[in-house]
Amino acid sequence: MKKLVLYFTATLMVAFLSSCSDDSTTSPSTDSGTGMPLAVGNTWEYQTYNTDANGNTTGAALDNYSLSIIGKGTIAGKDAYLLTDNSDESLDTTYIYTDENGIYGYNEPEEIGDQGIWIKTIDFKNTKWDIFKFNIDEEDEEEGTSTKGVSGMKGERIASSKVTYKGKSYDVQNYINIMYSDVVITYLDENDDLVTETQSESDTTQISFIPGLGIYSSTSTEFIFTNEGIEIKKMKDILVDHNLK
Repeated sequence: MKKLVLYFTATLMVAFLSSCSDDSTTSPSTDSGTGMPLAVGNTWEYQTYNTDANGNTTGAALDNYSLSIIGKGTIAGKDAYLLTDNSDESLDTTYIYTDENGIYGYNEPEEIGDQGIWIKTIDFKNTKWDIFKFNIDEEDEEEGTSTKGVSGMKGERIASSKVTYKGKSYDVQNYINIMYSDVVITYLDENDDLVTETQSESDTTQISFIPGLGIYSSTSTEFIFTNEGIEIKKMKDILVDHNLK
């Protein structure tokens, strides 16, 4: 399943500064008491649950893992923090940083020597934004096939809500991000007739956090391939403990 550190590499949103709730904001607060605190030594512990169709957790916890900030350095010209989680019996890491425009995750280069890029995962100035987007235009003249459309990920700030954590009520800020693909596929069928199909897919993730404390919860989708087909499970990670330096 997807874990929180993966969202920092452009699959999920990472943090929030309370001053960004007003879209006219041009200089978000740098006060470490707001948003997700970025300091070496900060840790958050989570439990993972199945959810029902309404997003409510069901059954006992399926997994436990921790999210930690273990270092700080200059990456691709930015002063950034090294974020890790120990989920799936592995150690995933990525760098994150923030400025007056938003919060960014570092996309590692695929080949050694290539330059990685910073991707804005939270936009302080807009309630909706594109995290990334690219056009698809592929054609095979010999086969008579083509695929045209768009794919990407977009983010959105949605209504806030309340949660209870360690017996205390908190206001949480909620975001969603949507991985999407909309393409038109053209091909020749067995009768050499031209066929055109439109395919649209999307996967929505929600992340909620307590300003000044960190990420409270996040959702994800797990696809399990079985003999009968594909089983889709909805999962939710919930904060159970934290330690801030």
